[in-house]
Amino acid sequence: MDDNKLEEEALEYHASKPAGKITVMPTKPHGTQRELSLAYSPGVAYPCKKIEEDPDNVYKYTAKGNLVAVITNGTAVLGLGDIGSLASKPVMEGKGLLFKAFADIDVFDIEVDKTDVDGFVETVKAIAPTFGGINLEDIKAPECFEIEKRLKQELDIPVMHDDQHGTAIISGAALINGLEIVEKDITKVKVVVSGAGASAISCAKHYVKLGVSKENILLIDSKGILTKNRMNKNELNEYKEEFARDIADGGLSPALKDADVFLGLSKGGIVSGEMVAKMAKKPLIFALANPDPEILPEEVCKVRNDAIIATGRSDYPNQINNVLGFPYIFRGALDVRSKEITEGMKMAATKALARLAKEPVPDDVLSAYSGESIQFGPDYIIPKPFDARVLIWEASAVAQAAVDEGVARVSKEEFDIDTYREQLEARLGLTRSIMRRVINRAKNTNKKIVFSEGENPTIIKAASQCINEKICQPILLGDVKRIEAVKADLGLKFECECIDVRYDKRRRGAYADEYHKLRGRKGLTKEDAVRLLKMPTHFAPMMVHLGDADGYLGGVSHDYPDIVKPCLHIIGPDPNSHRIVGMYMMTVNGELLFIGDATINIYPDPRTLAEIAIQTAKVARRFGVKPKVAMLSFSNFGTSGELRTDRIEEAIQIVRELDPDLIIDGPMQADTALVPSIQQEYPFMTFKGPANVLICPNLTSANIAYKLLQRIAGAEMTGPILEGLAKPTHVLQRGDSVRDVVHMVAICAVDAVRHEQEKI
Repeated sequence: MDDNKLEEEALEYHASKPAGKITVMPTKPHGTQRELSLAYSPGVAYPCKKIEEDPDNVYKYTAKGNLVAVITNGTAVLGLGDIGSLASKPVMEGKGLLFKAFADIDVFDIEVDKTDVDGFVETVKAIAPTFGGINLEDIKAPECFEIEKRLKQELDIPVMHDDQHGTAIISGAALINGLEIVEKDITKVKVVVSGAGASAISCAKHYVKLGVSKENILLIDSKGILTKNRMNKNELNEYKEEFARDIADGGLSPALKDADVFLGLSKGGIVSGEMVAKMAKKPLIFALANPDPEILPEEVCKVRNDAIIATGRSDYPNQINNVLGFPYIFRGALDVRSKEITEGMKMAATKALARLAKEPVPDDVLSAYSGESIQFGPDYIIPKPFDARVLIWEASAVAQAAVDEGVARVSKEEFDIDTYREQLEARLGLTRSIMRRVINRAKNTNKKIVFSEGENPTIIKAASQCINEKICQPILLGDVKRIEAVKADLGLKFECECIDVRYDKRRRGAYADEYHKLRGRKGLTKEDAVRLLKMPTHFAPMMVHLGDADGYLGGVSHDYPDIVKPCLHIIGPDPNSHRIVGMYMMTVNGELLFIGDATINIYPDPRTLAEIAIQTAKVARRFGVKPKVAMLSFSNFGTSGELRTDRIEEAIQIVRELDPDLIIDGPMQADTALVPSIQQEYPFMTFKGPANVLICPNLTSANIAYKLLQRIAGAEMTGPILEGLAKPTHVLQRGDSVRDVVHMVAICAVDAVRHEQEKI
């Protein structure tokens, strides 16, 4: 995009109504006189008194615990320099947007018209009681060092100058992983840093803590290498003096000779291909000047093919972007009410990012980057900014470090890392929160789950994740050599049972005998059984039926009937269930709903419809939901005289006989089931408030409903969840992501535990 077009679009973007990028929204109801009296006078006096009695109550009764101030004086705005406090406001609003979008943290941006250290510090101290944390931004060096130091000493909330520490934390993770790939010892590498401002000095200090020898670091400012000679001539301030080396004066070109790592935090175009060619073998080149790097990746590639390259730009691999740091560091600090951000917390963030980059990349991240293959290696040494897992990994690591170091107001006894990770996952959506609880229940159960599509890359990635999280023991069916080849292509190294069903002796032996026994009177010969069991879609349910596996999943590359029919024939229905039902769990606008039957029963009679309601409600209870069942129809309670709803009314009566405690009503329209104001027109209804189990009159309407909700309303779907089979079996959907598969595996494993307990 050319600069003129970018300027035009950026100005239009910021000026569109409402102007700017952030706003303030009420979080409590305020539509009645009663609510206003609670929000303000006289009700507000009570939390005020509680805070006066105990200042820590401010975190309980106000937004302080989730509120960060982004504060600047506009003296060093990235790429713009000293533009003043007012002109810096769009940048600070942008920072607020990132805090909210990536870590659900509220922000007030504050532009302070003070350039002297004392005036700035006193201003920030005066307003600090409002906030749970302070993010300093775009303040020039060396004043920024003194400002941060004093505020950290004089305030009891976390303070961080992101320009100093953000790049250090994130590039530190890239350094760890890059050196691992090129197999170099961090204690022996030579590091050259172009730039000697706040960020460069902070990076150098952080690298030393990671293990780089201070004697192996060269910092270079606009006048050359920081040397003892220059220090003696009073050319260096006290912060630069720490990295002054006792060597001859010089510039960037001689400094780069035999260097293992280049870190650029200066300006574009100052590094030539000739300089890069003189670096050591397999160098790391982090050219982070924005918008133009010190040297473009393509220029590096012209002179050598062994370099690992990172930039600050999104159009090249390995983007080192501060958004991978500050939102999550403050999230972890705020959630344990930390009094500061320590070096240990920063190190925890670095190491969490480094570890996460080695994990398989989720499909939703791949789709955000045009579906390109992404795996740990020279072109992927740091997580992508749009990887939602960063919130969970980094914030939890930071919070744990704060608790361990004793700077949190939450004690070690109060803090449980697994519970906290669940809370973080809840910020990513209700579905993630619910499924995290299911995954935790599935962990360490050691259930064997068989996958009929074991060669599929999605299944293989899901199997790897299941092993890492100890959700199950996966069994992959398919060509074993092909499975290993796909694992290699994906860069995955894990061990699990793999079976090529064509050569498994059970196919012609015990499995064929059992299949013939089950279906012989349905016309299935022994030869037919041997032939059909050659297909993984038949072999897998037989494994479950005979106890060689605890559960079965399939469907990412098959049609629904191809998976379901063999399960019906081999596993069969649960003797305690009259019908097999397929349902979806979905979250819409923060509400959890279950909808059935969307996959199995085409036009259910009253008894079947009743069973669908009971089975769906049973599943809802397993997810911790007290079911309120709405039997849906085209009219409310038979108001249409032309087309009666006798089938639904009869089904409701059957449900009340079979499960008297189940809250159920209908027939009703969908909006009546969900909208309390409409329900007021029907005072005889057996429930108030939104229903959470919706039973459609037939498969057609259920299928239409869930797909409309998914595509138009943005509902997150989990399923189809099958209920009523004798053994745990679930059908995946074509195109399911790795996360979808892992969620269904967890459900299947928990079902297997339940089946086992019910036998006892």
